[in-house]
Parts: sequence; C-alpha cells; structure tokens
Amino acid sequence: MDDQMHRYVDIDGIRTHYLEAGDPEKETVLLIHGGLATSCAEINYGPAIPYLEGDLHVIAVDVVGFGRTPCPSSEYHFMSAQGDFLIRFMETLDLVAHVGGNSLGGWLANYIAHEAPQRVKSLIVINSLGAAAGPDDPYVVWDGDRREHPPPRRPFAISKWLFGGKPTREAIREKFEKNFANKALITDELLDLALEIALRNVETATERARSTGSSTDASRNNQMYRGKFMWEHARNLRLPVLMTWSRENPGTSPEGAMRYFNDIDDAQMHVFTKARHHVMIEHPEEWANVVREFVLARS
Repeated sequence: MDDQMHRYVDIDGIRTHYLEAGDPEKETVLLIHGGLATSCAEINYGPAIPYLEGDLHVIAVDVVGFGRTPCPSSEYHFMSAQGDFLIRFMETLDLVAHVGGNSLGGWLANYIAHEAPQRVKSLIVINSLGAAAGPDDPYVVWDGDRREHPPPRRPFAISKWLFGGKPTREAIREKFEKNFANKALITDELLDLALEIALRNVETATERARSTGSSTDASRNNQMYRGKFMWEHARNLRLPVLMTWSRENPGTSPEGAMRYFNDIDDAQMHVFTKARHHVMIEHPEEWANVVREFVLARS
C-alpha cells in the first residue's frame, strides 16, 4: 500500500485513520470494512482501490476500534455508536458519497443512509449479513457443494485466541481460510499485516465481543435499528442500491439477500462465484468494475 494514501483526521478526539486515493473532484466512494478483529481499510479494500482510483475518489476508513483507529471507551463497541462516528467522519471531511460496506460495514452503510441521507448518493452492500437478514431468518448457507439451512443462531462465538492470549498467525490463517475461496491470496504479507492489526486491537476486540455478543439478546439488540432489523427498513430507502454478493458466502446466501433486494425500489444485484465473504479481495478488478459502472451511471 502506497504510504501516501494514509491519512488521519481528528473525530471526537480520536485520531482516525483512513486511506484516500483518486481525484477529489470526481465522485466519492466511501468504503467501510467488516467486523473481524483483523478487519481494516487496508486489508479489506487495498486490493480493489487501484482499480477504482482512476475514475473515482476513494476513501476507505478504519472504524473506531479497528485497524489504526483506536477505541477510547466502551460506548463505541455498539453498532449504532460506530455509525454515528462515521457520520461525524463524513461531516468533518464534508463528504457526500456513494457509501459501501462489507458485512458489519453493510449495516453501518445502511445506518448512515437512514440517519444522514443528505450525505449518501447510493449504497453498495457487500455480503452483509446485517443488511440482509435477521437471526431468525431461514436463509441458507453454502456448505461445500451443497446448500443447507443452518441451526438456530447461537450467541456470538468469540474466537479462542481473543480470550486465550495474543493472536497468532495460525489462528488468523485459519480464519482467512474460512473466508477465502482462493487460498493463494493468504500470503505472508497479508498474514503479517493482519497479525499487526490483530495485536493492536485484541483488547478492544475482546471487550467488544463480550459487550455485544455475550448472549442472544445482546447480539440481537446490537443489530437492531429503531426496534427492527436493518433489512426491515429497506423499503424506506430513497436512493439506488448495488448489492454485490458471493454465491459461496459463508453467511447470508444470494437467495437470503433477496428479501432485502425485493424491498428496494432502485436496486441491482451482482453475484460472483468462486468467492466467499470478501469478494472485493478475491475478485478486486471485477468487483471494482461493477462498482465503478454503477457509480458513474448515477453521477
């Protein structure tokens, strides 16, 4: 990653890290990563940014408590507080953008669209469980070469290395192998960066998991927006939505995501094969092409 892309800005006294690339005079895309302890702007969107920056202005932010953005207090452990933080980030940089998010980031992108619609031109939802389904939905998951209904959702499962001491390369590799179809992408360079990020944030990740996933009710309440699951508010969106999904996503399948899709007036869905949870990492050029065409058509 080019060191010149790294930026910092003060948000509520928090030194907030983000990546920036492309011409600020062009359409802006704000990208939000997911909720793993290793998630950050550089890992989740670094491979795709080179394919976007020629035609777009790209900003990828480290949410408070992730990547290189510290978490000063437990109030930021909750998804709504993270969403409010990102709105203040957009206000501070005076951003009006096409907002995209993967997994947890998809929930946060939806939150911003509902809470600060004047700042959002369109949504880009990427394999986002929080956007597409609630814990009781009978969605299906990919299991090898077949699909099956999962058992009832249990409380948030916290990786052993969060409670068992410092993260290790082996634990991180195991997590990536579950989330990548193409195992060749799990390079030493990626593992080094992921380990650095995990070691930086392990205490915050542990406390966040305890706060928000200690029980089924705690996990459920953290995913709620105004008393409902986020996908139940889809019909209130008054902006274009692009959904980019993986057929083999180890969470909400494309079929499960259709409930969200069918409630939106202006929506497109693009499904990739041979990718799991991080399609923007596994197919960066193809994914970027889909996003670029979607955004430019709405400029």
